[in-house]
Order: sequence, then C-alpha cells, then structure tokens
Amino acid sequence: MSVSGSIDFNLVTNDLIAEAFDICGIGSEGEAIAADMYSRARRSLNLIIKAWSANEHLWLKTETAVTPVASQANYALATLFSEKPLRVLSVRRRDSSSLDTPLIELSRQEYEETPNKTVDSIPNGFYYDPQTTTGTLYIWPRPSTSFASTDTLRVTWVRRMDDFDGSSDDADLPQEWLQALSYALAEQLALKYGTPPDIRSEIAARAAQYKAEMESWDNEPASLFLQPEAGWC
Repeated sequence: MSVSGSIDFNLVTNDLIAEAFDICGIGSEGEAIAADMYSRARRSLNLIIKAWSANEHLWLKTETAVTPVASQANYALATLFSEKPLRVLSVRRRDSSSLDTPLIELSRQEYEETPNKTVDSIPNGFYYDPQTTTGTLYIWPRPSTSFASTDTLRVTWVRRMDDFDGSSDDADLPQEWLQALSYALAEQLALKYGTPPDIRSEIAARAAQYKAEMESWDNEPASLFLQPEAGWC
C-alpha cells in the first residue's frame, strides 16, 4: 500500500460552496445549482471570513519593519503595509546589533494624557488607533535623530483574511480549517434555502463543534507568564 506523498489539499471558492450545498442536501439529487446561488453563497462566505478575521488567528499574525523618522510621532500603517492592520499586537525597537527591546503598549487615554508629545528620544511606548482609514501608529517619545539613523521598529500585527473574489480562489486559511468553514457556510445557506429544522439544527451543532475544535488548536503552545504592570514611564 502506498500513500500519495501529497499534502497540498485545498478547496477553492466553488468547491467550498458545493461542499456546503452538499451538507444542506441542496443539489444532492442531481438538481442544478444556479449561478445566482453560487454568487449569493460567495457573499455569505466572505461575510464569514470577515468576521473570523477579527480573531487573532496564528496565520494572520504578521511582522513588518517600520523605518522611524526623526521627530515623527505618527505612522500611517495602511500606507507602509499592504493594508490597514486590524490590531497591532506588539512593537519592538531593533538596534544596530539586532537586539530587540519591546515597547510598552499604551491605551488611547494614556497616550492622550502624555504631557509632552514633542520630546525626541528613544521610543518606549506605542499606541495604535485602528479607527482611522490609514490605521495610525503613535510612538512616544518621538524618535530622535540618532535613534532614527540606526534603529528600526518591528511591528507585529493582525491582517485580514483574503477575500473570495473569484470562483477558483484558494481559502486563506490552513487546511485544518476547511471543514469548519464548510459547515459555517452550510449553516448560513441552510437558513437561506429553507433546510428542514432538524437538519439545520444538526448542521449548526457540527459547525459550532468544528469551529471550537479549531480555535482550541489555533493558539501558541508556549507558556504565558503574567505579572503586574509596573508603569510605562
């Protein structure tokens, strides 16, 4: 007995939709699924992944370098990155010896109440405002000329999942999540197309189970140590 030697299984947009319709029993008797039904299902699929993007999934965490500018406190991340981050998880300053020092995350209130926002020095705090269209990262103190000439900022942030724009787009998630996504879509389609209540209930239960299983797996295996905050200034 031989195995395939392949581990690249994936489902494109229309495969996910067909799987979800199969789960609902739509089209299982050979009836045609109209192009409009595929279009509506793709819309539901995109709504699901936009909601799922709000969670800090491991595969959505990204690190990007930001070059500091002397005396510049704010940075439009949507311009510097490929998109506006949903959330900035951490910022570190990296010196010329490649040594990293974490900056302390500030709340909006803490940053706004900082007395002197025009002081130039070595940054030790950051605040991210995602409400703007550009997603603005604020650094305090502002980078000094000497700091900006030698150091960089390393930003860890959460990106969005890619849209399903075409019928053959791959899912922007690990293979292990494909079943959970298929059932999440099936749950939405079951409501739209009048699937019998008992089957709809079974689909909803399995959708919740598969998503919970993946969420319990989708986390950092390392231990987390917490300690009281000693202050940032």
